[in-house]
Amino acid sequence: MAYSIKMISNYEYKKQFLPEIPENVLHDHSKIQLYKIESYLKDILIPVPPYRTSFNFLLVVTKGYIQQQLETQNYIVTAGQAINIKQGCITRTLELSPDLQGFYLIYENDVITNLFLNNNEVDFFFTAPYVQLSPREIKWLEQSFFLLKEELDGITPNSTQDICLALFSATLLKIMQSGNRGAHTLTRELKITYQFRTEVQRHHLAHKDVSFYAKRMQLSETYLNKCVKKTTGKPPKQWIQEISILHSQILLQDLAKEISEVAYELNYQSASYFTRIFHKTTGITPKTYRLQLKERHKNNWAS
Repeated sequence: MAYSIKMISNYEYKKQFLPEIPENVLHDHSKIQLYKIESYLKDILIPVPPYRTSFNFLLVVTKGYIQQQLETQNYIVTAGQAINIKQGCITRTLELSPDLQGFYLIYENDVITNLFLNNNEVDFFFTAPYVQLSPREIKWLEQSFFLLKEELDGITPNSTQDICLALFSATLLKIMQSGNRGAHTLTRELKITYQFRTEVQRHHLAHKDVSFYAKRMQLSETYLNKCVKKTTGKPPKQWIQEISILHSQILLQDLAKEISEVAYELNYQSASYFTRIFHKTTGITPKTYRLQLKERHKNNWAS
């Protein structure tokens, strides 16, 4: 089955989740965008349903906290911490503290390909996206973000894309090195786990058996189980199920689509089997999840 879940663009994200956003921000299609998180997300419609983006974004918190789901894990990002959300990952914002402050940095994939960054550092950043920063590093980043924002807005004379890229590169490298502190190279287990998760994202529609991924990665099923369990605390089979159900939550947002259609598109043998796996993973049935979505839509229209 060739079906795949659509990724939303930066514009679509703003349109769908940020209803009060200014027109100039809504129609900003720059490859690098930087906002104060407390202003950018102040009117976000919580709870946000799961989504996948065609862009990358980085959240840096300087005060308060944000709770962000990334794939199957929930992160509470507090002051002095950052999280990077890679293009194509399933994510959603679950909660914002009233005193939240920080930065929301958006960057398209082709920006990364134009930067001269060490491959190990980039790999580590995408494999371990949650970063703890020191007070000194936070201060450095705040100053760098201020300069980057000036260049992006064209406030300074002779602002150019090259200057923006240089400042962005320095900022990203600083965060990567902070995350890479004490871990100069990825362990083999982490590399295998990262590759496994990437393969599951690509092939879980057609393949839900661990043996397929072990064979594709040229590993024994036992060794793959050992690596993934050691680095994540979950066996590969659980990862496959959870990622599949996350994708189903995106499909279920189309209220015109029958639950049986969603089960078919995700290649489950029956709607009842899909319902059983959905309930096992989320604690509720697809029907209940649908009712919650309808209630959310109703409340949003009422407000």
